[in-house]
Amino acid sequence: LHSVWLFLSNKPTFNMSLRPDPHFIPKQDMPPPGGYLKTPLSLTKGARGPKGWQLFLGTSVAIMWGFSRLGASNRKRSEQRLYERQEKYSLAPLLQNEADREYLMREKKLKEQEQKIMSEVPGWTVGQSQYYNPFRWTPAHIMDSNKSNQKK
Repeated sequence: LHSVWLFLSNKPTFNMSLRPDPHFIPKQDMPPPGGYLKTPLSLTKGARGPKGWQLFLGTSVAIMWGFSRLGASNRKRSEQRLYERQEKYSLAPLLQNEADREYLMREKKLKEQEQKIMSEVPGWTVGQSQYYNPFRWTPAHIMDSNKSNQKK
């Protein structure tokens, strides 16, 4: 570094009006005779991973396997839902029968209470709605607050 500084400091300043020496031949760096040593590429290249077709094939297999599992689980879930639906349909008449029995028991108990409460009112028909509709029967919406009327 010191020699470079001396070289630059001892040079006269260049003037733009001066032309370079026409007989100056630049010196170019050249390789040594016989060329440079060959670098073993197997050491510098290294492992580059799987090839493109291998990646494509592996990904395709994984996707197809995933879709087959999805289809199998969909079929299994569909069969399970069908089985549960069949169970519900087979139990529906039994459950409806129980609900009807409970309704009739509550209705009977409420009519007995109504008869006992309204026994002194002349012309009172037990069980007949004040909003009587002869064309259509609908079950009474019973909200029984008396706990003794509920099934135990």
